[in-house]
Amino acid sequence: MVSTRKKPGTLYFTDVARLSVGAVVLTGNYYSLEDNSEERIALLSLTSGRWGGMDLSGIAHAVRCRGKLDDCQREYLILERNRGLYTVTPPSNVQFERIDTHRRGFLMDLRYIGGAWYAVGGNHQIYRQDGSGWRPFDYGVYIPGSDGEAKILLSVDGTASDDIYAVGMNGVVLHYDGISWKRIDAPTNCGLQRVLCVDRNEIYVCGYGNCVYRVEGGIWHNLINEPSETVYWDMALFRGNIFVCTKDTLFRVRGDALEEVNIPVEGRLNFYRMASDGNELWTCGGECLLRFDGSQWERYQFPDNL
Repeated sequence: MVSTRKKPGTLYFTDVARLSVGAVVLTGNYYSLEDNSEERIALLSLTSGRWGGMDLSGIAHAVRCRGKLDDCQREYLILERNRGLYTVTPPSNVQFERIDTHRRGFLMDLRYIGGAWYAVGGNHQIYRQDGSGWRPFDYGVYIPGSDGEAKILLSVDGTASDDIYAVGMNGVVLHYDGISWKRIDAPTNCGLQRVLCVDRNEIYVCGYGNCVYRVEGGIWHNLINEPSETVYWDMALFRGNIFVCTKDTLFRVRGDALEEVNIPVEGRLNFYRMASDGNELWTCGGECLLRFDGSQWERYQFPDNL
């Protein structure tokens, strides 16, 4: 009988961020700790096919990069779910701070919008980082205590400091117009995993219950009409195309529908998170890491997963 027991270093990817051409930073979770109380983040880098990494304490919900593209000293920002933030400067300088020491609830997403960083999470928490540190930015939408435990914001994005969207469980969609947050009526009460802002008039949201929507000028267009339990986990804009993924399939938005993307690589495909710029689209999920340069797909294998 062939053993299915995984090696101690085997892991699955949980997020990816672009560093430069052919280079990304990722977070992952170890299979060996799935039934263990220990919380440990695998922070990985991949540059021109070479892997590096370190372990951090906690559970990561997002990884981002701060600094100029192609700068070898770009900082990695790792959002730890218990309102913590790691700042890692390669090769090994690690700093940790608490975004908030008084509130409860997990933090789920981190984005750079209009010159500032924003973090969102449970109890409809929203934070903004300014020159003096992190400050609550959720006046009028924060729900304290047990009433807010199921009120979770999962994603934030925007085009400017006066055009920010946050989405989450129960179909919640919030918009900040530079003055205050307002709730937007959405045609679903399913959890929304991601919001992607192309410009002020073109927004995409996706999530649970087989939902993918395009919002144009405030009008919601459903890109999927069949009811299903399918979850669409993430979206990315790459060279004018919107890509959206389930756990095992990548799609491209074509008009008012989704078109499956053919990816001619060997092995099982999995998707969860994506990162892109004008040069590359990267996807990660399970043990699968893929790079697309606009014409060719390439798969990368983490050594301990072999």
